[in-house]
Parts: sequence; structure tokens; C-alpha cells
Amino acid sequence: MNREYLYESEYLFFKHETTRNMPKNAYSMHSHNMYELLYFVGGDATHVIEDRRYKLKRGDLVLIKPSKYHYVQIDSSCDYERYDILISTKTKNIARIELLDEAPEIINLEEYSMATEIIKKTDFYFKHFSGEDFENILTSLLNELLYLLSVTPATERTDAPEVTSATISDALTYINNNLTTLENVDEVAKSCFVSESYLFRLFKKELKQTPAKYINSKKLLLAERMIIDGKTPTEVYEQCGFNDYTTFYRNYVSFFGHPPSGEDRRTRKES
Repeated sequence: MNREYLYESEYLFFKHETTRNMPKNAYSMHSHNMYELLYFVGGDATHVIEDRRYKLKRGDLVLIKPSKYHYVQIDSSCDYERYDILISTKTKNIARIELLDEAPEIINLEEYSMATEIIKKTDFYFKHFSGEDFENILTSLLNELLYLLSVTPATERTDAPEVTSATISDALTYINNNLTTLENVDEVAKSCFVSESYLFRLFKKELKQTPAKYINSKKLLLAERMIIDGKTPTEVYEQCGFNDYTTFYRNYVSFFGHPPSGEDRRTRKES
């Protein structure tokens, strides 16, 4: 039996899903400008963050920072359950969101009853409250969880993540270090001493997308952050590596689903 509790507002997203026979291709690689907390209850899955792969264990809490490419790889079609919460830096009343910047990417809460109880309380409140009332309760629970983890840290996973590919790691490092001046994929390939066609195939295999799409989306996410911080679209497009405003505008609308006005700041959620 499938079950889903879903709440979404402009700066906050919550979903608790339980799915029977989850298909292997259920999720796609994506990125956004929100913090994401994914609490894994059960299933057979691997979480991929950029070039790192974590085989998920029951009780794992995955902490995904803004602009990081990631997705859940379903390793076998089986029952799958998780809690998924996305938090914008603009979410009201989140007091210590900056704590997530220093947190490891994955910790385990299996024997940390105080933390798991906070997460599971969301089900009770979802059933009894809606709208602004539920959002107020959810932000209070998130604050409690962040404070709790800051004073009594959970168990950090000691097993190192599997690295997808040394070439992918080198390529991502080069892209992120040269994002605003990067002109084409061939430049990245040369930095890794491989051909552009080989890099293309490697990206499609490991990251489920092309190098060009990865670069373009990273530039757009940077532009969105700058617009949210108060800059105008005409100020940011060149700073983010776009040659002309028309191309920037078209790509922005295609990626986010709205113009780069700063009025509508909802973020794409695909996981």
C-alpha cells in the first residue's frame, strides 16, 4: 500500500512517502538552492551526491547542501520509505540553519531516539493540522532537531563514500572552481586530459546528464541565489557566465519555471 504525506509552501517542503515495489528509475539527478534533509526508513537504495555514493542504511539522515547535484538510486524494486524535508534560507523562524553548513553529508540516527522521535512526530501533526498551522509546527520541530544535533551529535557514518570516478571528481572540481568564466565543455575535458566525447559518456553514465547541462544548471543556481539576495537579473547574468541576457532569460525560465524576477522564488523539487 502506497502512502504519502505532502506539504509544500514557498520556502518549505515536506513529504513522508511509503511506496510498494519502488521502480529503479523513480528519481532523477537534480539540484536546488535549498537545504535538504532526507531520513531513510527502509528500502534498498544508494544516495548519490555529486561524485560520492552512499549506500543507505536504516536510520540514515542525509544532509544535502544547496546547489549540490544529487539523487536517490533505487538498487532493487522493493518497499521504500523516507521523510524528505527541504528548507530555504528564507524559511521563516528557522534559527540555526547555518548548522547544516558544517554538518557531515550523512549521519545515522538508528540509536538516537530523541532525534528520530522529532522526525516521526511530523506524522501526528500532519494528520491533525494543515496549512500555516502545520508549517509553524514543522519549523518548530526542525529547530528542535537542529539544536539537538548541535549539542549531542548523532553517529557519523565511518565508512567512506564510494567515489563514482576520479575523472568525474576532477571535472566537477574544475567546473565549480571556474564556473563563472567557463566557456565550453572542451575546456573541462582538456583539464582532465580526456576527450570531450569520453567526458560526455562518463557524465551520462555516472550523473545521468550531460556536462553542458550540469554547467548550465550550476550557473543558473548561482544566479538565483544572487537574485534572492537582492541583485537584479540584468546585474547577475554576466557575473554568472552568460554572454547575453536573452540566453540567460530563456535558460532561467526553462530551469525554474518562472522568470528571474525575484518575485517567485519557488525551487524545483524532483526527488
